[in-house]
Amino acid sequence: MATKFSSLVLSLVFVFGSAYTSYAQDEARKVQKQQENRTVSLELEFGKKGGDAIEDTLSTLFGANPNGYATGFIVSDGLVMTAYHVVSGELSDAKKLNLGFKPSDHLDVKVFIKGCRANVIKIDKESDLALLETCRVKQTRPQAFQATPKDNENLVLLARPHGNKMVSRGKFFGPYMFRGQEFLSAKIDSRDGYSGSPVYNHQAELIGVFTGYDRLQDVAVISPAAKAQKLLEEYMASAKP
Repeated sequence: MATKFSSLVLSLVFVFGSAYTSYAQDEARKVQKQQENRTVSLELEFGKKGGDAIEDTLSTLFGANPNGYATGFIVSDGLVMTAYHVVSGELSDAKKLNLGFKPSDHLDVKVFIKGCRANVIKIDKESDLALLETCRVKQTRPQAFQATPKDNENLVLLARPHGNKMVSRGKFFGPYMFRGQEFLSAKIDSRDGYSGSPVYNHQAELIGVFTGYDRLQDVAVISPAAKAQKLLEEYMASAKP
């Protein structure tokens, strides 16, 4: 009798777990469908600082010759948010070598979105956030922000490196301190090109911007939505006539 009862309990747990997993996947798909048009691919063209002025003019006129990619997301008409390190030109020695530069080279980066040159108009370096202005991007709906994620809250990361739509699902892990600044951490998969990607909860609220991955602790590092919201609001206030 005890064995039958235990089997029944295990069966109910399995059914409940499967139903919950299915529900979570459905909610993640809803977020993806609602927010994926907001996510954009950033084409990055790295070059030495003080490089050829003619090449700079040609790339502006005829578009990018990218040697790197990242992700951003639309926060208002003509405005895209991403990670600051994406547009800073500050690469590791290994990445410089992979791109054909010397470790001692100082780099600039030109950013293109949907074929348009993007300009950095405001940054929060400490929080690894940058706001870009460009053409051909329209806001589909106002961005909702979540100030504080809940423990183990389900998350969805939407990325578009090289124009490819990519989705990662995971859970909020907790606060993460870096250089005296508070970030967030999550158990969620990532890869090259995810920097600057928006991370949402299942209510399609932005909980933060993906900034990198800590391989030692095996967590994704996310700049908090509150910092992103502050950066946007400060720019919008200063831009008013």
